[in-house]
Amino acid sequence: MRNCLTARNRPSSFFFLKMPLLVITLLCLLALGLAAQTQEAVKPRPPVTQEDLAMIDLPELPGAPAVCLYYERIDDREKRERSVFKRIKILTPGGRDYGNLEIPYYAFLDEVKGIKVKVYSPDGSSREVKPEILEKIASKLGESEYRIKTLAIPDISPGQIIDYEYKIKPREDNPFIYILGDLIMIRINILLINLTMPDLYSSLGVSWDLQDSIYIRKARFEFVPDRFIGVAKKDKYNLAWVANKLREVKPAIDDQGLKLELTDIPPFEKEEFMPPESNEKISFKVYYVDPSIKNHQAYWEKSTDAWKKNYEEFMNGGKALNKEIQTLVGSETDLETKLKRIYERVQSIKNLDFVPEMSEKERKKIKVNDNVTDVLKRNYGYKNQIARTFAALARAAGYEVYLVRVVSRDEKFFNPNLPLFNGQFDSEMVMIKMGNRFRAFDPGLPDCPYGVVYWPKAGTAGVTFEDEQLKFFTTPSLSADDSTCRRLAQLRLDGRGNLTGTIRVEYAGQEALSRKFDNREKDEIKIKEILEEELLKKLPGGSQVNLKNLQGLKERSAALTAEFEATVAGVVHQSGGQLLLPVYALTNSRQYPFRSAFRKYPIYFNYPSTEIDEIKIELPEGYEVEALPEARSRDSERAGFSLKAQLSESGQLLIERKVVIKKNLFPVSDYIHLKEFFDFVQTRDEQQIILGKKN
Repeated sequence: MRNCLTARNRPSSFFFLKMPLLVITLLCLLALGLAAQTQEAVKPRPPVTQEDLAMIDLPELPGAPAVCLYYERIDDREKRERSVFKRIKILTPGGRDYGNLEIPYYAFLDEVKGIKVKVYSPDGSSREVKPEILEKIASKLGESEYRIKTLAIPDISPGQIIDYEYKIKPREDNPFIYILGDLIMIRINILLINLTMPDLYSSLGVSWDLQDSIYIRKARFEFVPDRFIGVAKKDKYNLAWVANKLREVKPAIDDQGLKLELTDIPPFEKEEFMPPESNEKISFKVYYVDPSIKNHQAYWEKSTDAWKKNYEEFMNGGKALNKEIQTLVGSETDLETKLKRIYERVQSIKNLDFVPEMSEKERKKIKVNDNVTDVLKRNYGYKNQIARTFAALARAAGYEVYLVRVVSRDEKFFNPNLPLFNGQFDSEMVMIKMGNRFRAFDPGLPDCPYGVVYWPKAGTAGVTFEDEQLKFFTTPSLSADDSTCRRLAQLRLDGRGNLTGTIRVEYAGQEALSRKFDNREKDEIKIKEILEEELLKKLPGGSQVNLKNLQGLKERSAALTAEFEATVAGVVHQSGGQLLLPVYALTNSRQYPFRSAFRKYPIYFNYPSTEIDEIKIELPEGYEVEALPEARSRDSERAGFSLKAQLSESGQLLIERKVVIKKNLFPVSDYIHLKEFFDFVQTRDEQQIILGKKN
């Protein structure tokens, strides 16, 4: 990790004041500053060389399907545009797909302009090409769409070189102010500023993911900063940078901005069960910093102090909180019962962060909540406002309460060298002392059960204040018992090599909560398809399942039960007069991870987990058990496994299996142990049960 906190100062005419004045000032500055242009001449791009035309393979990565010969990206905040140039060489027939370029953009704010495509043949001749432009919606919130344009180039063949060029600019009909719920976003050139949660001491300028899916021989990045930045003080701000997984980086910084030139960037190759890509990809971030910030420690101290002041003002509910508490708990004295009532009240508040669709008319009705009293009175709020409301009510009821700001680890890990408080610490949870221990709560997540924290906020970086002292810590981690999946199967042989019957799947803890949360906006038909597909992926190919009953989906509990009719295909084989079936039939070879002998990244599961199977198989008429595999088990600090097959008193086969993953993050050095563990599991699962005809 390389970083530079105080790279340079840049004049500015903007002084960060209180929020109401900030809105007015930004609008005035926008009107004055949109015409600003960069005076520096554009650096010419390298020409296509004879070496480029003659290339038939990539020496740095033999057998590569394609290579990016040159990539250029310029983020010019003064011109209000991002310009991109990309030169691709197709090396093999399999590389043709790399001739299609994807352009992601925010359709409700931006538009893609100036698309140009030029194709070079191996003999050096070139032609302008008008690509077929396909467009799809990647995600949507209300009327706000994040789209992807795909430039499809016809008749691409190995040996050809393709130049792409385009710009992303604000839409001409796009207003400077965009309202999304209670978010007030102001366009500053090509950036969006969210005024409901300003970071007082830093602001992200640009983030560059430097790796692509193919090798990049040469790349050039340039950042031209804004003139008017909210973190500026006394006409100056610092422009700083941080690099991830990039050695000996030396960006050039001058009065025009920051320039970065790189060579030989390897392709990014994904691995199964790896940490968030943002943690492992080569990347480079540029950000603005208040000039009063001299080092990282000063930044985190000032930023957390500002956060503390913000939440204390918001949580100040006065007499209204006491009245609410009296209504909720009355004369109740049991601490657990009182807290449950408070939690249920807060969970009943409409969570605006998770409302799938709101019309313009509905959005206009949403007012800005200034404090917890507003949240309780209007009965709506955003996730962190709801968390603060729970904390304020619990404190008013006499509990020892700590509001905790956390880094959600589903998309990133905490980087202490990146001074972006709101960009990293993006969610809030609550910790309450109950007796001699602390309990963690996640009231900002819709329908999250009492006393349960959703996995991205568990075992991650958190910050709070204890006795007025700043404290960085790791939030309580999950155990394997907090996330269980239990399959109860009642099956019989159908005479055609299949097992048929029912499979009941009981999800508990994070296994239930994650499925409920991920599918919260889907209808029952879609959820049925998702759960059926999930089970089918686990079973042998050709199997069939039909979800007959689903319980707990809409309940505020950490439990979910799905009942399936199932046909487990092709697992019973006949050999002479005997029938052979694997001791664990509810699987296929794809369910055993870590096939590769080598590992590049750490191993990362979302959470520790326990998987339990209890399978009962009715023996066919006229058959009996001739041989059962020996019971097997293995246990270590990383994982555990047990498997036992026996004949029950009723004459059925009873198979009991358990797999436990005890941690969620393992270093690369543990890969050999995890691979050996899953190889052991597969070998034991594939042992055969032998059935023979009765005499």
